[in-house]
Amino acid sequence: MKFVGVLAMSAVVMGPVVAQASGLALRENSGAGQGSAFAGASAAAEDISYMCHNPAGITRHRGEHFVVTGTAIMPKAEFTSTSATTVLTGTIGGGNGGSDVGPDSIAPAIFYSKQLSDRMFLGASLTVPFGLAIEYEPGWVGRYHALKSKIMTYNFNPVIAYKATDKLSIAGGLQISYTHAFLSNAVDFGTYDALPVASGGLGGAYSGTPTEDDGVAEVEGVDYTYGFNLGLLYEFSPMTRVGAAYRSMLHNNLEGPANFYNGPLGDTISGATGVFVKTEVQATVNLPEVASFGVYHEVSDRLALMGEVAWTGWSRLQELRVQFANAQPDSVIVSKWRDTWFFAVGAHYKLDGGWLLRGGVAYDQSPVPDATRTPRVPDEDRKWISIGARYQFSPDSYFDFGYTRLVFDDASLQLSTAEPSNGLRGNLSGKYKISTDILALQYRLAF
Repeated sequence: MKFVGVLAMSAVVMGPVVAQASGLALRENSGAGQGSAFAGASAAAEDISYMCHNPAGITRHRGEHFVVTGTAIMPKAEFTSTSATTVLTGTIGGGNGGSDVGPDSIAPAIFYSKQLSDRMFLGASLTVPFGLAIEYEPGWVGRYHALKSKIMTYNFNPVIAYKATDKLSIAGGLQISYTHAFLSNAVDFGTYDALPVASGGLGGAYSGTPTEDDGVAEVEGVDYTYGFNLGLLYEFSPMTRVGAAYRSMLHNNLEGPANFYNGPLGDTISGATGVFVKTEVQATVNLPEVASFGVYHEVSDRLALMGEVAWTGWSRLQELRVQFANAQPDSVIVSKWRDTWFFAVGAHYKLDGGWLLRGGVAYDQSPVPDATRTPRVPDEDRKWISIGARYQFSPDSYFDFGYTRLVFDDASLQLSTAEPSNGLRGNLSGKYKISTDILALQYRLAF
């Protein structure tokens, strides 16, 4: 019952976060793992916060354990435009969206495990494995592509682990997932009116002015879904172990309302055509499966080395298609994402006096091709540089600290109306400069 109460409290405080692993993924779920760039996350099992990477690791922690983590994610993302024009080649005016379009946020996570018998262990976690939050100032040059984007997945993951032999542990769990999405963008009613009928417009029937008669469209959707995860841990010796894990895809069929704030011209067009009116929407979003492998080795009684490789099936996201319950045509964002790899190496070193130091580096591929990068997910490959420390008050209680600096490649944007889904959104080109600081604090208590 203690754990249920803390889960309820954690669900209340979880807020929007900016995705800092590739695509929409969030690795920020362990203060201990953060300090070593999540190197060896599938094998280290240093505490039970590693269970979301490999649930088999909880067999290394006898008794009853509780871990809570809070991670501050502090991104900075700025866009510089080189060109913005309508499908009619007119210039789209406006600012760059703001000096920092990625809000600072907190990502909490909570973990619990209990030993049921000499070989059987039960665990549970509440994490945010996927998330995105990005918001631009109204009137910016890319407003027809995006204003606000927020996608959050809350994942409750009960697991059971079994120590099959003295060396081999196996585990499986159920993912119970809730996803909420909100997307908004401006609508260029002036261009829609001025566009020839043969090109899908209204042929100037209402004397609209391109880029000056804007409205705003908002869509929202939620869904509960289920998945599973598996893990195994093999300990060659007390000093060396390897781990492998798999987390299944989450199939989301998001449903919710669409609202339109059209302005005078938009209201006239809406009344005449029956589109751009409040309705219900549906969208399918498949959040990808993840497979990982990790190694942990103690070189001495003070120094340990670890490594991690993980694959994520982002190619499941080829487009985001929002379907309306009325006659309005689908809204489509073409993504054509690709599968990605994550590589990390790290170490920790034990000092006297209850201290342990950590460090690690990682390379994290982005699933986003240059040709389909959008202002909603201006993602690029990034490098991780992490440091951390643990202070142990007693055998049953300690704090972990982890800090990461993410260094992104510059993310170019080249969106063209040659792609039909960008017809009314316009041509947009430019470049993002992105960096992120991540600070994690974690407390562990054993009973």
